[in-house]
Amino acid sequence: MRQTEPHCSNTGVHHVGLYAKDPAVTAEFYREVLGMQIVGGSSAEHPLGASAFLCSRPEEEGHEIALVANPEFRHVAFKVASLAERRSYYQRVCDRQITVKLVFNHGSSLAFYFDDPDGNMIEIYWDTGLRARQPSAEPVDLTQSEESLRARLGIADE
Repeated sequence: MRQTEPHCSNTGVHHVGLYAKDPAVTAEFYREVLGMQIVGGSSAEHPLGASAFLCSRPEEEGHEIALVANPEFRHVAFKVASLAERRSYYQRVCDRQITVKLVFNHGSSLAFYFDDPDGNMIEIYWDTGLRARQPSAEPVDLTQSEESLRARLGIADE
């Protein structure tokens, strides 16, 4: 018999963070072979290291692939439909005493990261509706009220 969990829903996997020795070179591969657009990136001097961000649907998603030179930032990202859903997942992770590794305001999203039992990093994020060139990673306190987070971002209530 299947055990039921408190309801939390996500809208599926929306991007992946893949390791690349040289993100700029690998980004060109995805651009040339798959026709993806390079929509962001950073040099090795960036605090998060060298990266490249690609998308085949930039009018719908900020990015679909994040290429990262630092293998610690490889991840699978799940999008949630609302700030309340993001809060539910955050609470679920904390209630299970799973270590939250990173918490960021990416401008275009509010996200938190944690590992699955095999050490694969997972990102749960809520799309703010704002656009910000990536990488953008400002620490944020996700325990703040929804109203405080919306006010900080300058976003109206849903």
